[in-house]
Amino acid sequence: MNYQTVGMLILLGALAYLWLVVNRLSRTVRILGQHALPPAPTKPTPPVMSAADAIDEGVVAAIAAAVALVIRVPHRIVAMHPDYGAQHAWSAEGRREIYLSHKIR
Repeated sequence: MNYQTVGMLILLGALAYLWLVVNRLSRTVRILGQHALPPAPTKPTPPVMSAADAIDEGVVAAIAAAVALVIRVPHRIVAMHPDYGAQHAWSAEGRREIYLSHKIR
C-alpha cells in the first residue's frame, strides 16, 4: 500500500470514531434532558419594607432639611428607600480609587 492510501484509511477511521463518540454523547444528553431538572436559581429580590423597617422620622426630617438647604427652590421629595446595595459600597469605593489613579491619555 502506498502512503496516500494508508493516510486516507487512518483519516476515515478517525472520522468514524469521532462520529460514534458524538452520536453516543447526543444520546446521553437526550436521555438526561428527559429528566426534570431543578429550576435555575433566580436573582434575589430586595426585601419588601414593612412598618418595622420604615425609615425613622428623624432621619426623614434631616434628609428633607438637607435637600431644602441644597436645592433652595420649591421641591417635593417623592420617596425615600433604604440602600439595600450598601454591602458593595467598599468595593465600589476601591474600584473608584483605582480608576482615578489611572492616567488619561
